Amino acid sequence: MRVLVIVFTVVGIGLMAGGFFAGLKVHRFLEAAVSADGTVTGNVRANGHRGNVFYPRVRFSTTDGQQISFVSGVGTNPALYGVGDPVPVIYDPHDPDHASIRSLVTLWLLPMILGGIGVVFSCVGGVLAIVKVSIARKNAWLSEHGLRIQAQFTGVFLNRSVRVNGIHPYRIQCQWLDPMTNRIRVFESANLWFDPTAYITAKTLDVLIDRDRPNRYMVDTAFLPKAG
Repeated sequence: MRVLVIVFTVVGIGLMAGGFFAGLKVHRFLEAAVSADGTVTGNVRANGHRGNVFYPRVRFSTTDGQQISFVSGVGTNPALYGVGDPVPVIYDPHDPDHASIRSLVTLWLLPMILGGIGVVFSCVGGVLAIVKVSIARKNAWLSEHGLRIQAQFTGVFLNRSVRVNGIHPYRIQCQWLDPMTNRIRVFESANLWFDPTAYITAKTLDVLIDRDRPNRYMVDTAFLPKAG
């Protein structure tokens, strides 16, 4: 859990920073840029992972009469523009070859993608951090106030609902007959990133439960060695 929190948070912050600086670069370009009327002269075809992608080639004239041709950095499938279509252009007057079609997608696509993915990763990292803190607080409360019971060890299984780098964690399972309700309660340990079977020699395991809410519990695995 700790590793996942760190990875998602660091990647998220890095992507958001990348989106911020990419957006800042676009903002500075817009502040100094000059507008012009351009014309699509063709579409450059490139092979993408989902088939052909078409990048419009645009020609325009600068304020001093230079004829500039450039290929847009954003491609689509199918082609968004046809030959002869007029398009608004924005360019750097000190470097006319630094030009772009003036549209929200063309100018802001990269900052939006980086920032959006960064926000998602950061939110996932935040949620995982909240879950981690919540579990730690629950376990601390149970360690101090929980009722310690002896539950019968029933086995070890792979938690196939979780996978990190292609590896599933293990969980210990045990059960206990609740004398108050005459119900068998099944308990499962937290995820373990090694097979604990060889280290479980007793027939029963300690479980700490909330007297008022038996479904709130913690299987005590302090007897196990620490994972490398």
